[in-house]
Amino acid sequence: MEWTVVSVLAVIAGLIVTVARPLAKNTRAMTRLSERINHLVFRLEREENALNAFKSKAAEKHEKLFEKLGEQEGMLINHEGRICALEKRGEQNEKMV
Repeated sequence: MEWTVVSVLAVIAGLIVTVARPLAKNTRAMTRLSERINHLVFRLEREENALNAFKSKAAEKHEKLFEKLGEQEGMLINHEGRICALEKRGEQNEKMV
């Protein structure tokens, strides 16, 4: 009877070790994965913030460039009109001569 109790305790201890070891490894692996996922989420958020800042700066620069292009276009149209007026005057002067 005493050996039966000892053998039952040995079987229970073996069962606990058999279940506890993989459970501990699994818990350790899950902890590592959780840490890595948290780190990836942190980096992704940081990169998204940097990208949004870059987009806003690029939009501001593009807006300034387009304003400058508009100014240049206005100046070009003005010069083109003045050149056409001078050419017409030159043609009229040639007809008079």
